[in-house]
Amino acid sequence: MPSNRKKPAPIRPARRATPKRSRDPVKSKQTILQAATGEFCQHGFSGARVEAIAAKSRSNMRMIYHYFGNKEGLYLAVLEAGYARLRNREHDLDLDRASPVDGIRALIRFTFDFFAENQDVLALINSENTQKGRFLRKLPNVRAMTVPLIDSISELLKSGVRQKQFRRGIDAIQFYVSLVALSQLHILNRYTLSVIFDENISDTEWLRERRDHVEDVLLAYLAQTRSSDRKQSRHARRCSDRGKPIGSPITSHTT
Repeated sequence: MPSNRKKPAPIRPARRATPKRSRDPVKSKQTILQAATGEFCQHGFSGARVEAIAAKSRSNMRMIYHYFGNKEGLYLAVLEAGYARLRNREHDLDLDRASPVDGIRALIRFTFDFFAENQDVLALINSENTQKGRFLRKLPNVRAMTVPLIDSISELLKSGVRQKQFRRGIDAIQFYVSLVALSQLHILNRYTLSVIFDENISDTEWLRERRDHVEDVLLAYLAQTRSSDRKQSRHARRCSDRGKPIGSPITSHTT
């Protein structure tokens, strides 16, 4: 006679609870900073939205405020990271070991290429200038990390004078500001300049020629004679044209 007893269900091993993945705070902060960099570059400080940054970084508002305090704290972190990227890569040039001409040439090429390849940093700097540098004033580290660069440029210029490769009287800050200007203007005005000159100045070949031009201009500037010598040279040419001896006074004529 068949038994009506039910067979006992097989014993199955209990499922182990899947452990929750712990967040890597360093990686999380970096992800937030990357998303914030894009947001601040596109919209500036005033237009940027923390909600958008949270969505792009797949984080949440609470986490962002935990790491950075508030929107300003996040912007300051982004701004400092941008300058740190520039300064750290300048440091890798090891300018203190270079000869004067080679060191200056390496700095020119690096600066030109850096802004071409890191236009997010350029956008941040441009945005901060519209704020009249009010946030940058709160970042003393940025000023401190710039000092070694200016010191290195000063030493290259002094060494160039001693080796009779550069002229005297070149200010390191003036030189660097000229270098930055020549490395940025064509980027900031690329659309209008392309229209005006009917030429794509974002073209790779054009940019290569532009970098060569900037290098030639700045190295020629360093190698020029003093301003007083240039004035004397112009005076000599004018006197020669008029048949007058060098050193004679120039008579002004009015009509």
